[in-house]
Order: sequence, then C-alpha cells, then structure tokens
Amino acid sequence: MEFTAGKQKRRCISTDRYQVVRQVIHDGIQEGLIPGAVARIGRVDEVLWHHHEGDAQVLGERRAMTDDTVFDLASLTKVVATLPALLLLVQSGQIALDAPVSRYFSAFGDGLKAQVRLFHLLTHTAGLVSHRPLYRWAQENGEIVKLAAESPLVLEPGTKVVYSDLGFILLGALVAKVSGETLNTFCASRIFEPLGMSRTGFVPSGVGDFAATEMVDNRVLSGVVHDENARAMGGTAGHAGLFAPAGDLVRYLALWTGRGGVLREIVKEAAIKSYTPGLGGNRGWGFVLRGDAYDIAGDLWPATAASHTGFTGTSLVFDRKSGYWAVLLTNRVHFGRQVEINDFRRRFHNAVAACLFG
Repeated sequence: MEFTAGKQKRRCISTDRYQVVRQVIHDGIQEGLIPGAVARIGRVDEVLWHHHEGDAQVLGERRAMTDDTVFDLASLTKVVATLPALLLLVQSGQIALDAPVSRYFSAFGDGLKAQVRLFHLLTHTAGLVSHRPLYRWAQENGEIVKLAAESPLVLEPGTKVVYSDLGFILLGALVAKVSGETLNTFCASRIFEPLGMSRTGFVPSGVGDFAATEMVDNRVLSGVVHDENARAMGGTAGHAGLFAPAGDLVRYLALWTGRGGVLREIVKEAAIKSYTPGLGGNRGWGFVLRGDAYDIAGDLWPATAASHTGFTGTSLVFDRKSGYWAVLLTNRVHFGRQVEINDFRRRFHNAVAACLFG
C-alpha cells in the first residue's frame, strides 16, 4: 500500500466493536488517572476509530478535550522528530551511526567516553544517566548541550540499556551541527511538511486548543513545554519539546506502517530491529520493542510491534508487519506528575489489540 503524504482516510468512526476501548478510557478518567484523552486506532493511513473524552484543562479554567487538541508530546519528540531527522542524515550519507560521538562533541574525546558511538546514544546504551536537571545550571540551548556532553558516564558503553534524555539532547544538537539548520527548521521542512503534519512543531505560537500540563510558578502550562531542560533550551530539543494533535501522529505512523514517505524502506526496517540483546532491554533505533521495561503495548500486540511514550501522558504503538497502530494522548501530569499510568496504557492497548487482531 502506497502512503501519500497529507492524506488521511477515515471509516468506522464509532462502532460497538470499539466500545471496550472507549470504556477503558472512560474508566481511566473516572479513576482520576487522567483528566482527558484523545485516541486514534487505524491501519496505515486509514483511521478505523477515533475518540475524545474528558478535559484538556481543569485547573484555572475548565476546557473540554476535542478531537483536534494539541498535546505536549514530551519524549515522543525523540521518535517523531529527532529519530527521523537522524535517519534522513543516514540515508543521505551525511552521517554513519558507528561514528564516534567525539567527532561532533569534543567532551567525548577521552577515557570510556571515547568509545561511545552514535548508535549507543540512539539505543540508550551509551552509559549516560537517565536525566540531569541541567536547567539549574544553564538557561541557554548551547550551554545545556555543553553540560549534557560533559556529563560523566555511569556505565561502560554498550553494556546496559539505560534510557537517557541526555543522549537525545546530544542527537538533536548533532542534527543541527550536520545540517546547518536548527532542529526545528530541519524537521519542519524535511519531515512535517512533506508528511502533511501541518500542526506539528516546536515552540507553538498564540493561544490554541492545547492540553494543559502542570501548574508551574502559579500558572498552568498550556502551549509551553513541560520538560524543564527543553524549556531552558528555548523549547526546541532532541529529547522533548514537540507539540502535535493526534491527527498529525496518524500521518507520522502512516510513514512507518505504509510504503513511501520521506524514509526509505530499508531505513525503516533497520530502525525496528533489536540492537540490545542481553543488555537488560529491547531497543531499536529510538523505539521501544516488545519485552522492554518501557513497553506499554500490553499482552496482545505482536512481537513485531514498536512503541514509545511521553512523560506528559502521550504514547504510540505500531506494527509495521500488519500496518496497525494506536495513538493515545492524555494530559496525565495536569494534576501532578506523581500519577502512574503505564498499567492504564497496557490495558488500553490490550483492548485495542483484541479489536484489531482478534
């Protein structure tokens, strides 16, 4: 099936078949796990079911969730922006993933850090810590990147999967170094515009239909990035900062589940292979694969499925072999970041899989 950028087909908008999925979302709202949600289920570029329910904002003012609400994607930025940007550089011969990181960041020139390759950053096996509050020491993009590059390793490279924001901060900066453009500009012109993702981008402007996140300094964040490091970087970063509605993520997933689009088929296939056997996780290039500790696809999706989540409550799952995918966007941090929703995500994806594969 050929994927035509910008086109999106819909059918089976609301049927009893998906009532079980709707019920899981409804229960999550009633249980206080999430204020609201927007969901899509489909195959390649065809939307089989979509639903929105609950509130985009409760604190300060009450706003209902809509089908077109724009979400702070948080760590979905890693796979929706930074990953395809890197893969475009790979398929054009501008970078090789086995290149030493020291080629681009001099702070990786000595000791164990000299062993780190780009693919280590991409598979979360570089030995970096998961997170550092770099915003406490710097409030500028270049300074944050410098601090990330200077961060010490806590493990020998290539020995264990440790999910790390720092690695993707560096990868986002690498895209800018190699392309000569900002990550924002590169992704807009090379990924989002060709795919028809017209409402996706960093640093959204104006007042819009945004899903509110957390209360910070006595104001509710709405249309402002939630992640503190990304906010200190001006809103554009390789690990977080992207905003998008569910409809645009459908177009993104059509790239991975269909044929055509901005990435070659050989590149897509390479991205969803497992590169971390025996390293305490199951990771492709950027993507979470089945059986990983961060896998939220539940019990029923095929072994070929891939996924990713975002801290704000966002997630996507797709299976390249069958073409099926699911998008679940929530604003779970609106009442505070202490709420854990991975069990809810897995129950949602169990219900989805029963509808799609049953």
